[in-house]
Amino acid sequence: MGTTGECPTVSHEEHDRVIAEVVAVANGRVPVIAGTGSNSTAEALRLTRAAKEHGADACLVVCPYYNKPTQKGLYAHFKAVAEVGLPVVVYNIPGRTNVNLSPQTIAELYKLPNIVAIKESTGSLDQAMEIAALCDITILSGDDNLTLPLMAMGATGVISVLSNACEYPQQT
Repeated sequence: MGTTGECPTVSHEEHDRVIAEVVAVANGRVPVIAGTGSNSTAEALRLTRAAKEHGADACLVVCPYYNKPTQKGLYAHFKAVAEVGLPVVVYNIPGRTNVNLSPQTIAELYKLPNIVAIKESTGSLDQAMEIAALCDITILSGDDNLTLPLMAMGATGVISVLSNACEYPQQT
């Protein structure tokens, strides 16, 4: 449940039910990363605690949107979420949130327990290279068009938008 999965538009009950059902169906075969981001730290904490309670393996937390927090505010937000105890994939998508998490702040966040990866969706190879130069955080492409270039410079995977629209053959 990330942005494409309509995380910000569902009720708490729907959010919790989707996570619980996906965890049950995945049955440990694949990791479940639940979208638990919000523009409110209190709401992100509630969603992250619920995801942990329902068995998610990690959470995907977008930078708080609309409020335009400072880098210090962003750090405090992600630090609070990391303290829930679930591995955190930080989601940096300034085109949607109107705030960019700087490479320096990402490097500082990576020093915290439970900050495990960055979904890098800035569209900037320069920013991704700077992140890689500053710390060893796992970089995941969040921009389908830049997945190959990001992987060539050291990113280790992708959280794809397009994959939500692809049809996969059904096994019989």
